[in-house]
Amino acid sequence: MAKGSFQVIFSGEIIEHADIDMVKSNVARVFSLPTDRIEKLFSGRRLVLKKDIDQVTAERYKTTLQRAGACCEIEDTAAPIVEEIKSVPVEQPEPEPDENAMSVAEPGSQIGEHQEMVEANIDTSAFNMAEVGITLAESENVPEANIDTTNIDMAEVGITLAEPKKIEEANIDTSGIDMAEVGITLAEPEAFLEAEFDLADLSLDEVGATLVEPKSVPDANIDTSQLTLD
Repeated sequence: MAKGSFQVIFSGEIIEHADIDMVKSNVARVFSLPTDRIEKLFSGRRLVLKKDIDQVTAERYKTTLQRAGACCEIEDTAAPIVEEIKSVPVEQPEPEPDENAMSVAEPGSQIGEHQEMVEANIDTSAFNMAEVGITLAESENVPEANIDTTNIDMAEVGITLAEPKKIEEANIDTSGIDMAEVGITLAEPEAFLEAEFDLADLSLDEVGATLVEPKSVPDANIDTSQLTLD
């Protein structure tokens, strides 16, 4: 393995929509690692998988991890570190104090305490990458269907696969059927006699009169003292 200034960083991230268990299994197969060491890799801490390698080898590690479903980063430790240039505060006249006014911190001041993250101390010196083209998961061997097609033949183009069923015409004698003239009455309407009712003894009550006395219904006397709600 060629020496260089590049290193491969892994923080437990996986490709979007990938299954975490499948990714762990793939990574374990690639690096030939037991289950307990794989769980440490996916703890979320920033780990250096390989260091002091050239860029080509680092890119090869990254490609292999991506095929397994994991995401990693490549860093060049020899790259110059660009220091942050802080602006020099310009003296300004102090404004009159206002209890309701909001104040702005000076440029470069620290708003909150930075929590230092301790890198996980995991020995990755025994990690090795499988050769290019290794099978991450064995494919299932599906046997070919054993179907005898020796007696199957294809008909010629345009051949009739099924004969249409011939439907005989209805033999109905209509010689004795005639049509009446337009406007003729086909049936005489039946005459209904008017109903005769004697209404001499019927009268109307006054408006607001009670036609039927309402029946008084006594209140139900049911003891519900023993009932409870679940």
